[in-house]
Amino acid sequence: MTSLDDTPAAESLWAEEENFWLEGPDFYRAHMVPDAVMDFPEPTGLLKGEQVLNALENAPRWDSVSFFDRDVEKLGNKARLTYRAEGKRDGVAAYVAKCESVYVKSAGDWLLTCHKQVPLER
Repeated sequence: MTSLDDTPAAESLWAEEENFWLEGPDFYRAHMVPDAVMDFPEPTGLLKGEQVLNALENAPRWDSVSFFDRDVEKLGNKARLTYRAEGKRDGVAAYVAKCESVYVKSAGDWLLTCHKQVPLER
């Protein structure tokens, strides 16, 4: 894998990743492969494809998110983002997690194929 950090392609991926934290089902539908897999902490657990979209229907979104310890690696038409995230929403303690997302480039667009979060103690 080759590092992509600090390139326009990397910044585009980071902007897309931020939108996955902040936006709702319409964004997900347009920017992930239909059978994407997401692994969230319990009680949500592992979700695939339509399960992801269904879980988002009534889920509160984050007001803001910050990424730390960011890294992007690229291999062919795939890219992997690894980072630590801090999500914030009104009235709730900040959520901090170690995250990994994998994207595939399809028809010129980067689409999310999988995402995993492991909560971290603050």
